Amino acid sequence: MNNKSINQQDHLPFPLFNHRFFSEFSQDSKLIGHLNQEMLHLNHKCSYKWMNQPKLEWTLDNDIKILVITWNMHGIIPGYPLKRLFNVEQVHHDLIVVGTQECSRSIAVSLLCESKGSWESKLKEELGKNYVKVQSTTLNAMHLIVFAHVLLIPKIKNGRPYTLSQGFMGIVGNKGGIAVSLNINDKIFLFANSHLESGQNAESKRQTQFSKLETHFEKEVFSSHKNVPYDYLIWTGDFNSRIDQKITTQTIRHHSDFFMWLQNDQMYQSRNHSQDYQSYFHEGMIFFPPTYKMLEFHNQWAVGKDFRIPGWCDRILFKENKKTKTFSSTQGQNESVTQELKLQNYDANFDILGSDHRPVFAQFTVSFQ
Repeated sequence: MNNKSINQQDHLPFPLFNHRFFSEFSQDSKLIGHLNQEMLHLNHKCSYKWMNQPKLEWTLDNDIKILVITWNMHGIIPGYPLKRLFNVEQVHHDLIVVGTQECSRSIAVSLLCESKGSWESKLKEELGKNYVKVQSTTLNAMHLIVFAHVLLIPKIKNGRPYTLSQGFMGIVGNKGGIAVSLNINDKIFLFANSHLESGQNAESKRQTQFSKLETHFEKEVFSSHKNVPYDYLIWTGDFNSRIDQKITTQTIRHHSDFFMWLQNDQMYQSRNHSQDYQSYFHEGMIFFPPTYKMLEFHNQWAVGKDFRIPGWCDRILFKENKKTKTFSSTQGQNESVTQELKLQNYDANFDILGSDHRPVFAQFTVSFQ
């Protein structure tokens, strides 16, 4: 393979989570395989792309590089540095979006005190002087914030926040979603964050919640941006998707094939059967273990009194309004794929401890050409 082929391959979009997921990738031992408690941290190391590529200026000839993170923080603000969450000293991103659930305080305490000032201050300190807050919004224990690199700031305008409560009687914000929209030149970006209903048997309710949130945010963006719809939507959250399979503590302690659990993931099943819930969204291939329920300071799933069936609760979905039917050897024939918003990386970060969830991140490029 020549250098040109290698370079082209490096820029291919990350493979999407679709109908051919298991048949094409289930035999690749380099990507997936058996995993037990002791192997969890040793076998999974996340990686960030685009090492050491800072810009001296920003023009429409450049792709925008976006880092999106979702994390259920379990009511804490970490007292330790978060360098490994952003890697800003090694990796350049134009936009950094952080969606958190159970942020700073527990859900109950957040009903009385929603302020996320301390969390925002910590994020600003971690990111440094090259990143500026563009917009943020809060609902109960949910928080969403968008930072932009100083070189991109002159291109950004019209930041708008949105919220929708879906807790008790549609008033309490313990469940629901928040979103931020903004313009970068003539494109409208919409970033959403949600915390949906928990429980093994609550998938139908989660579908309804998501559908209502999407409709609400679409209408709000259309109204806020002079009757123009968004171009790109990236959705973070604790979707609380569970695994429809009997998994015991004995299974977890000794031998866990987490990849086979994935085919019984409720979110995957909903989208695979073309149900309304997220059926028009894309998601990257999941090559990381379930991010819930973890021990707070050890990379092991909880198997004691706090045992829960492990799950991929923490996810990042995306779509754009302009879609075409194309052929892709990775994704299959005649599947809908995005043209300008491309997923480049999708992973979990098991270096960030302190919660019973681990952060999940996605890296995107957006081309204006």
